[in-house]
Amino acid sequence: MLNSVSARWRAGARRFAAAVVVLLMLSGGAQQATAAPSGEPLSTQVVSNPSHAWVLVNKSRPLNPRQFAPSDLVSTNGTGHLLRRQVAGALGQLFAGARAAGYSLEVISGYRSYASQSALYSSYVQIYGQAYADQISARPGYSEHQTGLAADIGNAGGGCGLTACFGTTPGGRWVAANAHRYGFIVRYPQGYSGITGYTYEPWHLRFVGVPLATDMKRRAIPTMEQYFSARPTIRSGADVLAADSSGVLWSYPANGRGGFGTRVRIGPGWSGLKAGFVADWNADGVNDIVAQWKTGTLSVYRGKLSGGFLSPLRVGSAGWQSMNITAGKWHSGQRYPGVVGTAADGAMYFYPNATGGALSTRLRLGQGFQGMKLTMADFDNDRRQDLLVTRATGELLLYRSDGAGRFAAETRRRVGTGWNALVQSHSSFGFQGPGTRGLTAKTTDGRLVYYGLGNSQFTGLRAVGPGWQSFNILR
Repeated sequence: MLNSVSARWRAGARRFAAAVVVLLMLSGGAQQATAAPSGEPLSTQVVSNPSHAWVLVNKSRPLNPRQFAPSDLVSTNGTGHLLRRQVAGALGQLFAGARAAGYSLEVISGYRSYASQSALYSSYVQIYGQAYADQISARPGYSEHQTGLAADIGNAGGGCGLTACFGTTPGGRWVAANAHRYGFIVRYPQGYSGITGYTYEPWHLRFVGVPLATDMKRRAIPTMEQYFSARPTIRSGADVLAADSSGVLWSYPANGRGGFGTRVRIGPGWSGLKAGFVADWNADGVNDIVAQWKTGTLSVYRGKLSGGFLSPLRVGSAGWQSMNITAGKWHSGQRYPGVVGTAADGAMYFYPNATGGALSTRLRLGQGFQGMKLTMADFDNDRRQDLLVTRATGELLLYRSDGAGRFAAETRRRVGTGWNALVQSHSSFGFQGPGTRGLTAKTTDGRLVYYGLGNSQFTGLRAVGPGWQSFNILR
């Protein structure tokens, strides 16, 4: 049972995924849509259709046909610069948002035809030579501007126009931080010319739609090339990782409908594991594994975008074997997730992860937590990670977070009973479909169950399946 799901479930998952992709393609990445909350890419297929908002155009991927011209070009804000209708509307909203924040922006360039791009590229070759021209300009048929999805912008009235210093201006910084809200990305970010083929252009915005732009921003994937080549081992916030009795670690990819696809073998060497957790430890958009070992050490296996993991990084040196811990973003204002744990004497501590590497000095949160199990989850759906604490009596207590690494002012609240029948539990995202939240838990009799979460309450219990007695569940 653990190796596969039924053919009916697999077919249903494929139909569901296909329907989502078709819907997004028909909408062109509608402004109202939201990014996938599960951590899984919206699509793994590189888009070649030049009319699609996700089309990937770069030095090795020309438009097809080369002289493509969009059919829905309109003037942008009455400037005479043309963009596709949806893009022009989204850029107008971005400019309005910038004005509301105190920054005035303008369009410098929009759609360029094959002929216009050919003339521009040729002029750069004459002035700078072909090698440098290829770093700053696309050849005809290879330009994002030809799609009508790209716009060069600048500060109104000039100042750092079409130069790298635009990114250091207040308006440029606002654009970098907020463009995704309107469906845009900074297409050629700093430090990635080896991937994109172009030098840093903070002024070059590319429309991809709110879902994709938001997903890239949230997962810290800077370029479209990296996004569409992503094949991480842990692709979804609902995937379950489990180490079997022989120490082999397996990944059970969630199908988005309350079940799993065929499991994937990660590798041996996990027999000494006390507990494990999935977290984006270094905030690079790829899920990592936080491993607590019976030897007393704490290590992190950083995931690779192309799949697999790097060699373990020791982030805690000794004394962890006696602690009950959980990992997650306990402090909302910090970039990286940390660890909360209870010591043998009942003291609870928060261990910040200040650099995406080793843990820094612990902070004491409270006393009286002897032997209690911890789970970090956003129970009340306020974008702050709370603590769910299980007593030996089976009571489940909620300790709400204030978002700043401490407990909220109100006293603890009982939110469940009978939890002594659970060995371990972990937060899960997207297990029953996009937008769903809950806890995946292993019971003392070896069943895997799922507790759905609404706002400050559980919404139901779902049996996932038996046969997990010999597995150590990481999430």
